[in-house]
Amino acid sequence: MTKHPKVIVIANSKGGPGKSTIACNLAVEAAREKKKVLLIDADEQQSSLNFRSARAENETLIQFQAVSIAKNTIHKDIGSFTDFDFVFIDAGGRDSATLRSAILSARPLLLIPVLPSQYDIWATAKTIEILEEARSFTAIKAVLLLNQVNRNTTIAKDALDALQEFKLPVLNTEICQRIAFKRAITEGKGVSEYEPTGKAAAEIKNLWKEVKEKWL
Repeated sequence: MTKHPKVIVIANSKGGPGKSTIACNLAVEAAREKKKVLLIDADEQQSSLNFRSARAENETLIQFQAVSIAKNTIHKDIGSFTDFDFVFIDAGGRDSATLRSAILSARPLLLIPVLPSQYDIWATAKTIEILEEARSFTAIKAVLLLNQVNRNTTIAKDALDALQEFKLPVLNTEICQRIAFKRAITEGKGVSEYEPTGKAAAEIKNLWKEVKEKWL
């Protein structure tokens, strides 16, 4: 019997919501659990692929596979990747055939990172529109993730309220704006490897736990 991996797509048609950071860190968390992981970079900037290259230079880290598929056939190609437990797809940056194909590949989850600003929330409406079109072809679960939050402001609460208009679940976990994310990425590490007892690591661990327990 052919095994089908759980495919988690991290996407937003709005540039800059931190999707590559989320995708890479979730891939690391799954790999640290000794799961077979594939990271697909579906963005022309290839941030996730660059992360994987940096990671490969450190032999002490748990490694996982990564490939670039920046074309509109991802939803067809995904069926050939059967030798994995989890596939994470980093997609978006703009509305494109590649993004739409990536969203169609979500089996079972589309995770949409959103920055806590009204402009970003308005722009995310396009991603929701693409999701609804994709749902006419296949069942896709989708959740919103508030990313790069500044805890000591009212902006995060206002953003959380504004996200309700999309009528999609919002994850309980919020990811804060922390320098550890940027420093870890440059070393090809997840934050749980870079600073195991840090706040960024705790947030990513909570995010992965919530995604696994409630959405997969």
